[in-house]
Parts: sequence; structure tokens; C-alpha cells
Amino acid sequence: MGVALGVLALDIVAVASSKTALEFAFNYAWRRWSEASQFPSIAGHDPGNLFWIGMGRSEGRHVACAALNDDDCATPYIRYDWTVDEALDHHASREVTAEDWKELGRLFVEYFDENEVRRR
Repeated sequence: MGVALGVLALDIVAVASSKTALEFAFNYAWRRWSEASQFPSIAGHDPGNLFWIGMGRSEGRHVACAALNDDDCATPYIRYDWTVDEALDHHASREVTAEDWKELGRLFVEYFDENEVRRR
């Protein structure tokens, strides 16, 4: 999940995990991210709800290299024994680079108040 990797690249270990906060943060980021058009399946007036649904499923996907765990905080993690940069390189493509995913993570985190973000 590119958002999780982008967040980890910022040395963020957790963000607020309420459904509303996560959906609004994703909507905020998605509408500003230059690469959103590369993902036409995430369209419509509420891409944050699709993100929320996907986030719930990401923990069970064994092919995903990163996911968000939703306990009391949304905690991004890498599934394998990789660094953030290695996971970003694996997840990146010619169309959407590691830097693009970092930008999405930055936009996502930017939405939250400072007290809703836990830094390393």
C-alpha cells in the first residue's frame, strides 16, 4: 500500500485511526496528488471510503509489501524484512515512482493535527 510506505518514509509511526479522520485525510491527499489519475478505479466523490475498505483488507494480503494496522492508531508497517526504501522501490513503477508515493504520504499526514501524528 503506497500510502503506508509514503507515511513510513516520513518517520511517522502512527496517525489517528478513526474512520472519519482516515477517510478525510485520504480525500485531502488524493485530490492534491498529481498521480491520482493513474488509478481510475479510485474515483468518485469519496475515494476515502475506498481507501478505508482497502485498508481493512490490506492486512490480509500476503502480496502487499506494506499495510496500515487499525488498532487505537493507524500504524503503517512493512511486511517483510525490508527497509522503507527497498519496499518503495519494490512498489514503485515507471508511472508512479517512489518519490510520488512519498508525496502522497506527505499529503496524507499533512491533513492531521500534530497531536494526531506519532513520529519516530
